[in-house]
Amino acid sequence: MAKLLALEWGQREARIAVARTQGASIVVEHAFGVDLGPRDPGQTFSDESIASKLAAALASRGVGRAEVLVAVGRANIELRQLALPPSPLEELPDLVRFQALRQFTTIGEDWPIDFVYLDTSEDNTFSVLAAAISPEMVTQISSTCQSANCAAPKRLVLRAFAAASLLRRHDQDAAQPCRLMVDLLADEADLTVMVDESVVLMRTVRLAFGEDGAVQTKALLGEVRRTIASAQNQLRGRRVEKVILCGDGSDQHTLKDEIEAALSLAVELFDPFSGIELDPTLRANRPANAGRFAPLLGMLMDEAAGATHPIDFLHPRKRPATPTQTKRNVLIAGVLAATLLLLAGGVYFKLSNMDAVLADLNDQSNSLKKDVETANQSIAQARSVEKFFANDITWLDELYAMAKDLPPPEDAIFTQIKMSTRQPSGAQIVLDGYTREAEQLSELRDALRVQDRSIISTGTSDDARRTDYNWRFSETVVLTKTISLENSENEPDAGPATPNEPLKPGGDDTSPTASRVQESVKQ
Repeated sequence: MAKLLALEWGQREARIAVARTQGASIVVEHAFGVDLGPRDPGQTFSDESIASKLAAALASRGVGRAEVLVAVGRANIELRQLALPPSPLEELPDLVRFQALRQFTTIGEDWPIDFVYLDTSEDNTFSVLAAAISPEMVTQISSTCQSANCAAPKRLVLRAFAAASLLRRHDQDAAQPCRLMVDLLADEADLTVMVDESVVLMRTVRLAFGEDGAVQTKALLGEVRRTIASAQNQLRGRRVEKVILCGDGSDQHTLKDEIEAALSLAVELFDPFSGIELDPTLRANRPANAGRFAPLLGMLMDEAAGATHPIDFLHPRKRPATPTQTKRNVLIAGVLAATLLLLAGGVYFKLSNMDAVLADLNDQSNSLKKDVETANQSIAQARSVEKFFANDITWLDELYAMAKDLPPPEDAIFTQIKMSTRQPSGAQIVLDGYTREAEQLSELRDALRVQDRSIISTGTSDDARRTDYNWRFSETVVLTKTISLENSENEPDAGPATPNEPLKPGGDDTSPTASRVQESVKQ
């Protein structure tokens, strides 16, 4: 719970209210006045005697450090109603300051200026109530607070607006006519005219101290009349319909009767402490002049509720700062950074997965090296076998293929057959034999040239010793291509023997090859 301290002081009296916040409301713990004694009107707000008396009063009641709210009266400021040309609302603070510097009499460039909006006229001009305070007075008030062992002021509020705020809270459920609030203080009175919820006119009048009460009442009635007339003129003929007197004491009752009789207006008494929770000690010992605490209680209620004070010289209204692109740029940069981070994370995650896959493949490759080596050995062995089979010759197949086209045994016989694979020109079959006539020798050579074979003839001769086969020959057949029996099995001239059937040297084998071999052996 925050502790709030509201105070104000004039020439003869200082008033203090201390409260603790309770949600959006307050509990008032102390409300008391401090007699400042007779003072020279020329003394400033930073009089050391004020600070010492305030410090002593606070210490005697055990009031510790708290947030400080200070109220100042109309007599301590410059106040004027200004008419401004049509303009956007955000430009009003600049227009008010510009117009105030032209129309106010004593303010300077460094004076705090705050304002409240009143209304808009038929020609669209704005009407505002502007207030200014000298920076020297602000410094004096701050110095007095700190000398009284208080914190520097958090708010510096116009007193009449704080009292009007409290009255609005009290009457917020009812539609109110134009009214004049009268707040009697120690040596002055605040006269504030309110239309609906807005303060349109305020005056502070000095009360003669020590004079007879009837004289003061008469003087006050004259000021009330002048205020009502001024308000009627300012409000274009609208009249004040009700008077509100702050307080519930005998002085207020007497003044109420006098105003009703003299002005024929309805008068109500307003107790500032009504509707506000009080500490039990304060409830039993309420201050005698309760009406004087209306501004302080109004400040405390506004501060606890977080409401904006209508006039606050420490926080005057200013032109809204031009929106910058910093937040937008930071947001864009953040989005880009997040996007890049996600992309980098995705790339890193993908690369990590690829590294894991690559490592797994490397492990599999290493585990397969032995299998690869074994397979390479098998491939080498298979190639050796392939090469062997490619170069291998099945001589029986070759003889069988050659025998099909040779002349019959009656015309030619073989005396010797030599087969060899280790020759420079390739595999060879050397055939030695005899034919009956020279013509059979040509037929034999033509038969040997089939199947891509070449013939090397070593010559022929006439053998006179033989009477049946008298032409001797010696032929070398170079095998440039081996015989494929699968392709030759279906040929019309194929013999009864199969490729896998071995040749038999005798017996019942009747194939041409067998006959020629047998004939050759006989010869």
